[in-house]
Amino acid sequence: MADQPDPSEPAPVPEPPEKPGKPPKRALLLRLFGISLWGGIKLTGLCILIGFFVMAANFNPAAQDANIPGALAAIAKQTLAAAGWAVRNFWKPALAGATIVLPLWILWRLISLPFRK
Repeated sequence: MADQPDPSEPAPVPEPPEKPGKPPKRALLLRLFGISLWGGIKLTGLCILIGFFVMAANFNPAAQDANIPGALAAIAKQTLAAAGWAVRNFWKPALAGATIVLPLWILWRLISLPFRK
């Protein structure tokens, strides 16, 4: 009679089997700050790009009269000016690049045509 379960006790809940292809959960710091090499390169490039705008705004955080809202406004002004220049002059570099890139691209597509499915 000892082999039969007591009806007053809840039945044990079986644990779900672990999936064989599922990797173990990573630690919090690794999930938060873990970055690939390509991600690090992109992050560095973004820092350099933003640094150009900060330096163009002549922002010096060590100065006594540092004006963070004024610096942000100057950065926004420089960004809009750069975007305006890019919109006005976009066709020039696009056309110059297209004269080289498009013929090479068409040639590559023609050469690789037999190997594509």
